Amino acid sequence: MFRFLCKSLVLGCSNRANLSVHKELHSFLEKPSILSCLRHISSVNTDDIKEHSFTVSYLMNKCGFSLKSALEVSKQVHFETPDKPDTVLAVFKNYGFSKSHILNLVTRRPTVLLSKPNTTLLPKLEFFQSKGFSSPDHVKIISSYPRILTCSLENQLVPAFDFLENLLQSDASVIKAIKRYPGILYINVENMARVVDVLRDNGVPKKNIALLIRSKPSIMISNLENFKKLIQKVALMGLRPSKSQFVCAIMVLMSLSRSTWEKKFAVYRRWGLSEEEILTAFVKFPMFMLISAEKIAGSMDLFVNKLGWESSYIAKNPTFSSYSLEQRLIPRALVLQFLVSKGLVEKSFRSLAFFNTPEDKFRQMFIDHHAESTQILRFYEEKLNLSSVVNSSTF
Repeated sequence: MFRFLCKSLVLGCSNRANLSVHKELHSFLEKPSILSCLRHISSVNTDDIKEHSFTVSYLMNKCGFSLKSALEVSKQVHFETPDKPDTVLAVFKNYGFSKSHILNLVTRRPTVLLSKPNTTLLPKLEFFQSKGFSSPDHVKIISSYPRILTCSLENQLVPAFDFLENLLQSDASVIKAIKRYPGILYINVENMARVVDVLRDNGVPKKNIALLIRSKPSIMISNLENFKKLIQKVALMGLRPSKSQFVCAIMVLMSLSRSTWEKKFAVYRRWGLSEEEILTAFVKFPMFMLISAEKIAGSMDLFVNKLGWESSYIAKNPTFSSYSLEQRLIPRALVLQFLVSKGLVEKSFRSLAFFNTPEDKFRQMFIDHHAESTQILRFYEEKLNLSSVVNSSTF
């Protein structure tokens, strides 16, 4: 049985390819997965094995599949000559697809090898190019979401792109949204319109709807009833639909599971914040709840333990959480400690501007006007240079 399988798998291959397949088969049969392979073989009669032998060999030698993967994929696609798959692979290679991209694409959508290049593939690849997608972009999108190739160009892809363009007002914005979630291209236009209508009916202005779709395009697949409940929840928190924070809150809540929300809530509570303070901070700056639990702990440790600031001050100024701990917060906190140690700033000093001011203005506002500015600037630049390795243990 095994001897017959070896012979049938290498049918039509060169001597060199035969050796490669024999070696992989030998290696495969020695692995613990042999039992699953035997079950597969026992369930297929010899005629079936012979019928699929060319397909398996082609998948291994032309697409880079392992023996096990090729056997699985051959259940979904079958061909007896290389003509059609060779033409398909040539099209993909001409459009910049590497062997790894092709392997990924065929793994996800094996029947693509039987596509009609002139009517199925080329028009869609040309469509992506005509809209301004770079070669790396459309290669990544299609190899990761090959279902796009099965969509009608006229009835799905073009209408979907046009709908998004009308909403987002530019091809560039549409491209960014599609790169974030390529699956948006095969969402029915009527379904996308319903999601947009729900937002409009709840008082969200068009510019903020566009912000939401650009930032989280997967929102277009939302269950309408659940989406309506989420909008009501955000409104009950005190966020106003006319403000950008409203759609930011929607993005955050859609991105977090209930357990993750509760975990982050618990971290803030451990630093002395009340439920009301945490929710107030979220209303001011929804991204306050999107940062990792580790960064929350690191930031609170920096401000509360190292600088001696009250946790309530951080909650009242939640945008602190948006800055990099290593590249912004720690270097400036070290400068603040330096200024305090030199008596140039009171220990009771509290300032959001000290941390959120852009780099050039920060130096003007907090360093240059001191007589010791040269020394302070040298100290600050030293800390910035160490920012890639420094952490709060520096204190």
